[in-house]
Amino acid sequence: MNSTLQLLKEQLAELNSAVEVYQHDEKHEEYLPMIPLGLKETKEVDFFEQFSDFILEHYSVDPSNFEDSILDLIDTRQASRTPTRDQAGVELLCKYYNLLYYAERRFFPVEQRNIGLFFEWFDSITGEPSCQKTIALEKASILFNIAALYTQIGAKTDRTKVDELNYAVDCFLKASGIFQHIIETFTNAPSFDLQPYVLDIFVLLMRSQAHECRFKVLQMENSTDYERLFIESNCLMREYGKIHYDIQLNGINLPACWEALIPLKTEFFKSLSHVYFAKNVAKTELQNKDAMNDKNRLKIIKAHLQASQSSHEEILRLQRMCRELRTKIKISKVLHDLEECICNEMYTLPENINDDEGEIIDTTIKETTSKCNLVNIAPDFGKVEDPFKELGPIAVFSARRSWSAPRSVRLHKTDYQTKSNGTEEFGFCIKSNSPVMISHVDINSVADLGGLKVGDFIVEINGHDAKYYTQAEVLENIRISMNTLDLKIITPMQFISKPGFVSDLIEKSFAHLSDTSSSGISSGASSPTNTNKLLKNRFSNVWKNLRYKMK
Repeated sequence: MNSTLQLLKEQLAELNSAVEVYQHDEKHEEYLPMIPLGLKETKEVDFFEQFSDFILEHYSVDPSNFEDSILDLIDTRQASRTPTRDQAGVELLCKYYNLLYYAERRFFPVEQRNIGLFFEWFDSITGEPSCQKTIALEKASILFNIAALYTQIGAKTDRTKVDELNYAVDCFLKASGIFQHIIETFTNAPSFDLQPYVLDIFVLLMRSQAHECRFKVLQMENSTDYERLFIESNCLMREYGKIHYDIQLNGINLPACWEALIPLKTEFFKSLSHVYFAKNVAKTELQNKDAMNDKNRLKIIKAHLQASQSSHEEILRLQRMCRELRTKIKISKVLHDLEECICNEMYTLPENINDDEGEIIDTTIKETTSKCNLVNIAPDFGKVEDPFKELGPIAVFSARRSWSAPRSVRLHKTDYQTKSNGTEEFGFCIKSNSPVMISHVDINSVADLGGLKVGDFIVEINGHDAKYYTQAEVLENIRISMNTLDLKIITPMQFISKPGFVSDLIEKSFAHLSDTSSSGISSGASSPTNTNKLLKNRFSNVWKNLRYKMK
């Protein structure tokens, strides 16, 4: 059983790490393959029942109004499991990732109360499953797939065209930026491919592959700028060498094809750097023959070409050692072209150039700084509309907040409280927008007797949804309601559970009576006969005694 399981893991790793499947399929192209990442797989998740129950329980709203929104979210997730390998597939994954933001805010509380949903994803490298009830795994996995899709698109581009190569550079830098975003945003990764030290390798790898595409553009546009080509190939050698070193240092087990291709590219660009260094020395001496002795110049050129041959032999050894790379015809063509280039440069040297008296020429190339300004491209996921917008503004109506069940209040002004012109106030002030909050309630007013409390939100007014109403819209509805006002309000749970909150509000209400708040506009004219002042004087002594007893 263990042998069979290990064989299955190797087969899965070989499938997910295939470097030739995602390459451009033109047979005349000769290049070293790029390393594209495989997508993470997941099982189907149906959260229709859980979301419907949560809407009814938490928001006290009929879930049938949101059936289409939930089904669209499920369909989007199902489609994102098998996206197309193009920009349309990237846009689909970005759309689902944006929808996850609204789903998290609407249905997943901060305390991560289990609502009966579990997300299971398989590691893209090892194939091992990871299952969590938190939506963070879902979001991180979708981000990983977006980055992996960019790597596949970048590897699929035609590397014989400059515009395609520049597009590949953007794809690899976007993938690098998303991997960096995962590192900075998500912690406690449950799978191997989401571990920070693995993602660090992916960041470096994608930037190096972007640099490699930029180097190819330089070869096509400035084929005789040997100094620049030498600098960039030397930098690529060090970049791939660092990746190989970090993999060995951290003991990261990547697919065998990747582990062989990275050092192979290290030696390949090392060999190229020696060739371009030799060409640059020859070109410089031709322009200025007094710069150095002609014999020493030829010895230096020969020594670097020999160093290039040594690196080429190491490349061939690495290719023979890896079963996957051994059969890659395009790699063999690239290595054959490199060998021909070295031999042609050797043939240009005189036959009598030998290392006299055992002289050893130092072929160590000093570190150089790349002139390609490559930086990670920050992810841009676009925007989508909130599918659950009818629940209310997400800043208030989210799973992170709790409130009482909506209650209906009818405020009716009696003949005693109503003036002949019918504009007497209901006795409360409002503030904020979307939704409007009760900021003040007059003692013994129509609003007070009707059950309005400071901190209540108005979610419906005269039968119209008021969750997105502004103060002006609420005041307009109050004005046209005349003597009868129908409200539906909710009370945040922090106001209900806070000890002594009602007493504090009463005391603050007395202090507020003599002030006019610009944010808490009254629903009508000020009270006649100065009723509020009389009430304050009447209950002041009672309130002081009550506070003394409570202490």
